[in-house]
This record gives sequence, structure tokens and C-alpha cells, in this order.
Amino acid sequence: MPNQKPPVPYNSIPPTSGWHTSGRVKVRVALPEAPLTEPEQVAVLEAGAAVVSYRDLPADQVEVLRRLAEERYPGRLAVTSYAKLDKGEVALTAWGVLQRCDGLDEGAVTAFADAYGRQPSES
Repeated sequence: MPNQKPPVPYNSIPPTSGWHTSGRVKVRVALPEAPLTEPEQVAVLEAGAAVVSYRDLPADQVEVLRRLAEERYPGRLAVTSYAKLDKGEVALTAWGVLQRCDGLDEGAVTAFADAYGRQPSES
């Protein structure tokens, strides 16, 4: 599906399944000024990777997430800011799975990525 408003609401915030963009979405660290859209997040999940969403974290904590995604879980973990979360909240999503954290919990992120973050298969 194109990157547009879904015809029905997602069943969670952030979404863990549902309407998503068509084609392959790069599993990446999105810049805060250009976050992954909800349809892009779901496309990442559908491909098998996990997404870490956050709102208003300190720069050093965002850097921890970037490092984890790019160095420890490349292609398995996307990171994006997400305005629908509470300030300082972090959400970990995989297909059909949602875990919320009050702030950055690096142990929770690594455990979640180990359990749910898969390298998307080549199509």
C-alpha cells in the first residue's frame, strides 16, 4: 500500500501490524526531523525487523539507540522519533508485539532486539 493514511485505525500506538507501505523499507535510524511514518514502521515490522520509537529523549540517549541499531543490530533494528508517545517514553515494537519503557532501558532494548529483531529476507 502507498504511504498514506490507513483506511482503518491501527490497534496500538505505535502500530504493531496493519496498513503499511508497499515495497521494501530500509531498516534504519531515522533523523528526528524525518521520522518513519506509521506505514513505514509497520513495513519494517512486516519484514521481520524491530522498531524502537521514542519521544523527547536526551541526545546522549538517542545516540545510544543509534549505536545499538547501527553497530549491534544493523538491518534488524530501526529507530525513530514518534510524536504520539509521552515525553521521555520509549516503545519497542515487533510484528504483533509492543513493549513500553519509561525512558531508555538499554537492557530492555537489547533483550527485545535479540528476541524479535530479524534481518529482513531479501525479496
